[in-house]
Amino acid sequence: MKTEEFKQQVQNLGYKTIDGSSDGKRVTQVHILDNEILTAKVSTMTQYRLSTMNNKIGKRHSELFDLLVTYAKTPIKDRR
Repeated sequence: MKTEEFKQQVQNLGYKTIDGSSDGKRVTQVHILDNEILTAKVSTMTQYRLSTMNNKIGKRHSELFDLLVTYAKTPIKDRR
């Protein structure tokens, strides 16, 4: 799944996406916000790396979680 396709699908679910950084210098993550609250993030540089470690994600985020997993499983070379 391409990064822009992933972002569009997340936005179609009603979430906001923001380019994020783990080093403060370059975009290395996509942050997903639900009502302006950081709900999840996924790496754009490392396959299989994602985070939903907060108390804001739950059952109602099932479709978002499926998209996160699909994107995280996509090889880096296939995201561009």
